[in-house]
Amino acid sequence: MQSNKESGNNGKKSTVYGKDVIFTGITVRMKQKIVPQGGDRDKVKHGVDASLEATVYEIQQLLDRRLVVTVRVLLDWMSSTSRIDIERALPLCGFMFKNGPWKKALIKFGIDPRVRPEFRYYQTVTFEMNFNPIVERGEHDWKNSGELAFPQLLKGDDNVPYVFNGRKFVPDDNSWQICDISDVLLQGIVATSDVRSAPTLNDGFFWNGTMAKLEGIMRDKLVCIRDGGAPDDEDYGCLLSFPDKYQPPTGRLSERSDSR
Repeated sequence: MQSNKESGNNGKKSTVYGKDVIFTGITVRMKQKIVPQGGDRDKVKHGVDASLEATVYEIQQLLDRRLVVTVRVLLDWMSSTSRIDIERALPLCGFMFKNGPWKKALIKFGIDPRVRPEFRYYQTVTFEMNFNPIVERGEHDWKNSGELAFPQLLKGDDNVPYVFNGRKFVPDDNSWQICDISDVLLQGIVATSDVRSAPTLNDGFFWNGTMAKLEGIMRDKLVCIRDGGAPDDEDYGCLLSFPDKYQPPTGRLSERSDSR
């Protein structure tokens, strides 16, 4: 699968999307007050040509429709476009956050997703886990066939790479945006109107309990699907009662200390 990581490049950090795309554009931290307003064409590798101009225009058109988008989404939407052109065009179209709830998503220049709770649906959820299926010994005779097939992990009309539908997924990346989660149970969790007025570094506009439910259930579903199972929503009933806004108990430690 693709992995997202940061690598050094002559002292400059760049965001790497597996072996396919490297983002060398502007990255900022959540604490930065003003977001970037535009890119620098003078720093484009190999200069600006007609092919690059066309790719920039296409990405900008997509960003007009969706202000925050992961490279994973762009690669699927622009499957006929050269990966090299996409990589070169990204710095001219938007910026990325180095940390926080929109980390590694391309954001249209001049757009600050921190200003309104409506931007919570563009937040990303990332899972650091092994996406390789665990196969029981004797279940597959791969010595004769030479390969193992996992239909629940194959791209298709009913399995779009950047969408999580709760039944299948494509293990080419480990991040999804909230707006691309179509699983009914998970949609119900993020549909809550009880949200923050300002985003936090870890949970964005959602409360900690909301994100705990979303990430916990989604991770379990990913593991279940990965290993050939079919998640049953009834199994998660006990988790749904967890409050959106969780306040850990306080005073127990101090009471214990005072009694010594």
